[in-house]
Amino acid sequence: MILALLLSWAYLFMPQTFFSLNNNLRDFLFTIRGELPKSDKIVIVDIDEAALKQFGQWPWPRSVVAELINKLSDADAGIIGLDIVFAEPDRTSPHRIVSKIKGNTAKLENYDFILSETLARTPTIGGYFFTFEENDENNTPLIPATIVEKGLIHNNSILEPKGIVLNLDILQEKFYSSGFFNNIPDKGGMIHRVPLVMRYDGMVYPSLVLEMARVYSASSKVEIYGDEIGVRKIKFGAFNIPTDHAGRLIVNFRGAGKHFKYISAADIINENFNISEIADKFVLIGTSSVGLSDIRSIPFDSTIPGVEVHANTLDNILKGDFLDEPADVIVYDLLIIWSIIFLFLFLFSYLSSWLLLPIVIGMAFVLFQIFYYILFDLGIVLNLLFPMIAFWGVLILSISIDYVITLRQREYLQHIFSKKVSKAVMNDLIKYGRENILEVRDQNVAIFFSDIRGFTSIGETIGSSKKLVALLNRYMTPMVDEISNREGTIDKFIGDAIMAYWNAPNRVDNYVDKAVISALEQIKILEQLNNDLNEEFGITLQIGIGIHTGSVTVGEMGSPGRSDYTIIGDNVNLAARIEGLNKLYGTTIIISEDTKKQLKEDYIFRPLDIVRVKGKNEAVEIYEVLPAKDKNRHDELEYYGTALETYRQGKTKEAYRLFQSLEEEYSCELYHLYLQRCQDYLDHPERLFDLIYTM
Repeated sequence: MILALLLSWAYLFMPQTFFSLNNNLRDFLFTIRGELPKSDKIVIVDIDEAALKQFGQWPWPRSVVAELINKLSDADAGIIGLDIVFAEPDRTSPHRIVSKIKGNTAKLENYDFILSETLARTPTIGGYFFTFEENDENNTPLIPATIVEKGLIHNNSILEPKGIVLNLDILQEKFYSSGFFNNIPDKGGMIHRVPLVMRYDGMVYPSLVLEMARVYSASSKVEIYGDEIGVRKIKFGAFNIPTDHAGRLIVNFRGAGKHFKYISAADIINENFNISEIADKFVLIGTSSVGLSDIRSIPFDSTIPGVEVHANTLDNILKGDFLDEPADVIVYDLLIIWSIIFLFLFLFSYLSSWLLLPIVIGMAFVLFQIFYYILFDLGIVLNLLFPMIAFWGVLILSISIDYVITLRQREYLQHIFSKKVSKAVMNDLIKYGRENILEVRDQNVAIFFSDIRGFTSIGETIGSSKKLVALLNRYMTPMVDEISNREGTIDKFIGDAIMAYWNAPNRVDNYVDKAVISALEQIKILEQLNNDLNEEFGITLQIGIGIHTGSVTVGEMGSPGRSDYTIIGDNVNLAARIEGLNKLYGTTIIISEDTKKQLKEDYIFRPLDIVRVKGKNEAVEIYEVLPAKDKNRHDELEYYGTALETYRQGKTKEAYRLFQSLEEEYSCELYHLYLQRCQDYLDHPERLFDLIYTM
């Protein structure tokens, strides 16, 4: 209830920051929706860089503008809208230049007059703009339509500018009609709403886009409907346009810049265009040139020409796919906020912890789909920010309540078991409560042993026991972190050796791969760590790692006074023996065949031997796992594979020759070992060949 009241208060007295965040969320939905199909009713004639290069910088001589409009009219343009204003006389006109030196101007061209004559005989809607600072302009534009206000009681919501910038009288009076082309961004600099009407000097005036649509409808009357709060809709002819309380259209933007058809003004004047692209179309004349400073920001694009904002607005009106903010939007928003809070608080209270994350993700996706449908399919604009805050606020509140309720139980469990079990087991105890997690059971696990080579001599070299402990800590910390990060469980430290396992007490997906990947990563970590250890202690560490996968006995074992959660069994002993084989074969990571069979990822393997380790009657094949950087050893490994296969076929003489070549080119302990074995068989031909090597 407190959360609901707080969010309701924040919503009703929403600061501008919240408005901006809410708009950003709606912009994100526009981005997700993507662009709408292009309209074939609207064309933008662009005073672009190519046109400016050909006809000079803006403003152009009015004779050039007249030629542009004439060419559009000759191509049967339906309605031409000017997103430009001609507020001052043409300084390039011969008539004006000579008049300044008091010469005879009777026979000289007046470019303003030429343009006015063009406007008089073409379907052109002029543009002007309002200012919110007072100026000296006393005239007002004439609109050949009646604007009727219905239901607006003491309404001050419609924007009321203080000044106006009109075209020259000689031009303004020749337009068929005119409208303002103000695009007013919100506080964040983004355009979301476009004013369709403004009140100036007590009279309501239409925008350029609204007037173009009205002329198209052939209606002589525009009706503005509203109430004591503000405007609700604007109606004329067959058009019924919903607006916000200030008479602004919430624009359903079609896409990023250049979404509509653009034709360069230079191509129009040079008649380098297809007449069908202009005939019977709404033609907006504007500019995309950055230098003319008519660049705006919309949800799809931060640098869109202002004329394309008018094109989006006009297309909304023509197609009727409006976005509407309901009159009682406050009631809807508050109802949604309260419903989300109480519904989800009830739901989250009864969810198990393992269900919470998928349910939260699922519910968040459902809410997203609902608001997406409401905005784009129903065209209803609702607040997005506060329902989102309500949803995540309820989640945090639910987790906090659960935490407070279970805190003492959690501390009690930790007190009892912290001295008996590992951290992983502790986490399971806390997670599963009274379930028999400590009960002894059989479990398939990946068993890991690692050991530092020559640690005794390292201890003698360092001398100081404190330095030796510091060295071990420096080594153990990143190795333990790597095992834990891969969901492994540290079983124990045996001097300088580490014993760990995967898939107990917790079930771990792809646990065999995680064990092998952890081993490879530890080797990479050690390479980096050795740089520091060499500088600090004057030593370089080398380790051997053995991994075997099989069934073990796992659970709490020991005496009533002292017990531990651990694993035991033949497979544990075998894993320890496999780790020790690294010394014999001069390798770093050895895995058993049982481990290799269960790997799902790709690795570089080198088969080593088939051995019968001490204490085991059954033989096991072992493999070396090489780091990824050893991919460039393809030729060597392929040659080695041939030599090993030859040896295993009992062809010791031929194998000797192959291993001798390997030893000469790629000297290593493994090749030297096989050379010795081959030599032993060659020296004792009476001895039967045995594929299995007994340790």
